[in-house]
Amino acid sequence: MKPIFFLVIVATILTTITSCKSKSAAQDYKDKIDQMVKENSPNTDEQKTDRKLVPVPEDMKSIIGEWELVKIFTDDNSNHRVDAGEETDATSNLKDFLKLNADGSCEYTIAKLKGSYEIITKEDGRKRLNMYDRIGGETTSGRYIISVTDNELVINRMMGGSDFEIFKRL
Repeated sequence: MKPIFFLVIVATILTTITSCKSKSAAQDYKDKIDQMVKENSPNTDEQKTDRKLVPVPEDMKSIIGEWELVKIFTDDNSNHRVDAGEETDATSNLKDFLKLNADGSCEYTIAKLKGSYEIITKEDGRKRLNMYDRIGGETTSGRYIISVTDNELVINRMMGGSDFEIFKRL
């Protein structure tokens, strides 16, 4: 829907610019279109999420900071534990970034998109990392924190299988 809306706006602007007799009329119309897009776009910086930021639990404070993905590998036996030998086929050419703040705000992906996150302790004691974009839509699902040290964050991602993401602190 957004790409079609964007194409309609661009086509309208181009048609107006080429058909207007004066540059000022075309500029006025273009400014009105730009304002309309800005007001109706959910991706503007002025808009804030309706989702309340959730502070990081005390036992997970070590997760706060900037992280860079250094490798990813498959959980071959799907036991959700890093076993000997599973890391031998790790891929290290994928790029990802996480910046997790104490107030529950974050930046994610190499594009450093702004959002929020929360850590939910499940009934079995596992810690689930839920991340949300600026408008509150969930951007990740099935991410569980396996371990966090001063220099390493290990996440078990379960999406149609089980993988491990290893992040190093920047």
